[in-house]
Amino acid sequence: MLISILLPTYNRAPFLIKNLEMLAGYIRKGNLQDKVEIVVSNNQSIDKTEEKVKLFQNKNTDIQLRYFTQTENIGLEKNALFVLKEAKGEYVMYLGDDDYIELDYMLESIKYINDKTIHCIIPANKPIDIKGNEITGGRDVNLQTKKYESGFNNCIANAWRGHQLSGLVLKREKLYESYLKYNVNNIYLFIFFVSLSSLNGDTVHLTEYPVKITVVPQTSKDWNYGKDGLLNEIFDNYKKLPLSNLKKTKLQLHHYRKQSWRLWSYRKQSNKIFLMAFMNIWLSKNSTFVFKLVFPFLVVSLKSYGIIRKY
Repeated sequence: MLISILLPTYNRAPFLIKNLEMLAGYIRKGNLQDKVEIVVSNNQSIDKTEEKVKLFQNKNTDIQLRYFTQTENIGLEKNALFVLKEAKGEYVMYLGDDDYIELDYMLESIKYINDKTIHCIIPANKPIDIKGNEITGGRDVNLQTKKYESGFNNCIANAWRGHQLSGLVLKREKLYESYLKYNVNNIYLFIFFVSLSSLNGDTVHLTEYPVKITVVPQTSKDWNYGKDGLLNEIFDNYKKLPLSNLKKTKLQLHHYRKQSWRLWSYRKQSNKIFLMAFMNIWLSKNSTFVFKLVFPFLVVSLKSYGIIRKY
C-alpha cells in the first residue's frame, strides 16, 4: 500500500460522506485502488456517522476503506494517533472530515512520494464556508511550490505549517513510535510530525492545488484556544524534538512570529484578558528559558513593525 488517507471524525456525518464520495471518485479516476486506502475512526459520534459509513462501504466495495468506531470519546489527539497506528501505507495523508483535497493534489502527491527522499508534503489552503463557498483568506496560495532538503533549515521553514492537518502527507515509518518515544502530548501533534519529518527527509511545499478548509464558528468547534492561544500546546512539540535548546528556541520564536494573532486575538475581548494571555504565553511551561527572555521584546517589535507597515 502506497498511501493511507487518515480521517479521524466526530459528529460530522454529512461532511464525512461528501469527503468519502469525492475521494472514491479520485481513486477510480486515477486507477489507484491498489495504492490508496482510507482509514476512518469514529470518535464515538452521536449522529448517524456509523450508519452512513457502513452504507457507503456497501456501495463502494472497490474502495479500500477501513472503518473503526471508538467505544468512548478518546479526544482529538488519541483519535489522530489511532488512525496513524492503523495505517498500512508507506505514506499517510491526514484529512479533516470537513476539509477537501483536489484530484490533482492527490496525483501530484503520489508522484512526489515515488521519490523516497520525500518525507513530507505540505499544501496551501483556502477557507470555505459550510456550504462549500470560498471565502477570503488562505495560506500560501500565492507562493510557488518549493522543495526543501532535510535538516534544520527545512524544519524552521515548515514546522509551523503543521498546525493545519488537512492534506499533510508524511512518510509513516517510525512516526507513531517517535511520538511515544519522545513523550509528546498535545492536540497539535501534526507540528511534531512535520518537524521530525523535515529533519529526517526532504519536504515539498506543494501550493498549486490548495486544500479547501471548512471554517466554522468557534462555538461550533470541539475545542477552543484557551487562555494562551494554545501556544503552550504547540511549544510541547518543539520542546520534545531531539534538538539543542537554542534550536528549540528558534522554532518557538519563529512560530510566534508566524502566528502572533494567537496573542492579539484576545485584544478584541478586553485589555485585561489580553494581558492575561500575554502572561500565560510568557510563562508557559513548554517554552524555553531563552524564549521567555526574548518574548516581551518580540511582541513589542512585531507590533511596532505592524504599525509602521500600516501607516
